[in-house]
Amino acid sequence: MPAVIDLHAHTTASDGDDRPAELIAHAIASGLDVLALTDHDTMSGLSEAAEAVSGSGMMLLPGIELSAQVIDEEAGAIPRSVHLLGYGVDATNAVLAGEMEKIRSHRDDRLRLMVEKLGSDYDLSWEEVSQAMPPGATPGRPHIAQVLIDKGYFPDTSAAFAGPLRADGPYHVPHYAPRLHRALQVIVEAGGVPVLAHPYTGARSGAVRHDRALSRVLEDYQVFVEAGLAGLEIDHRENTDEGKEVLRAVASEFSLIVTGSSDYHGTRKPNQLGENTTEESQLERILEQVTGVAPIS
Repeated sequence: MPAVIDLHAHTTASDGDDRPAELIAHAIASGLDVLALTDHDTMSGLSEAAEAVSGSGMMLLPGIELSAQVIDEEAGAIPRSVHLLGYGVDATNAVLAGEMEKIRSHRDDRLRLMVEKLGSDYDLSWEEVSQAMPPGATPGRPHIAQVLIDKGYFPDTSAAFAGPLRADGPYHVPHYAPRLHRALQVIVEAGGVPVLAHPYTGARSGAVRHDRALSRVLEDYQVFVEAGLAGLEIDHRENTDEGKEVLRAVASEFSLIVTGSSDYHGTRKPNQLGENTTEESQLERILEQVTGVAPIS
């Protein structure tokens, strides 16, 4: 039987609703052999997860989902938000630790401003949102969404994000994120392997503009490959069918690692552990490149 490998999952350390130990329990119950813990801009859940996985027979791959942005060179270009998965990163690395702290502090300020804007049209306060966040969690829009859901404004997180929490909406406030080139450098310096998360969804912004000819798309990706990009998360529920074809062409052109993942958040999203998985050969490629922290089992 091939190993069941899921390389993208979240806990209460960022915007999931499972505590790290609960995530491990759910992963084991779901039949996973390997799980990567990839909370947004933090690795604070790793210690608890490592303790929970000890002796279970399942392998835990330390990771992170680092916020980043791309700004095209054209005048007036609007920054595009992207997420970069880093596998095997060392949380004690000073460069990574500094970047995580900077992102998290800006996220907190940004969330307060969004709540103030939303408060003019929704029954919402910062006190309610802050109380909805688990201690130490990376502040994010899902925490606002949960309060709006609890108050009956929306049925789920997806609806809230399609409504007032959308990135191009009137209530949106951007937060600091390093340029993608810088984020790639940070992951590599921390001994990790950088893989772009859900790169071609049709709804989220991407690291490159995919509405161009394939030859131009390849040229644009080459810049990031030369900067250290090692792989693409292709098998993800939010990537479009057309997008997956383009991404496989990119991966083939540059011999990139190809991953598949659930992007599990617990009940906050419909994503289920193991709904998309990574081939063993691709995990082996990741582990061969890791110089930071080894998997935990």
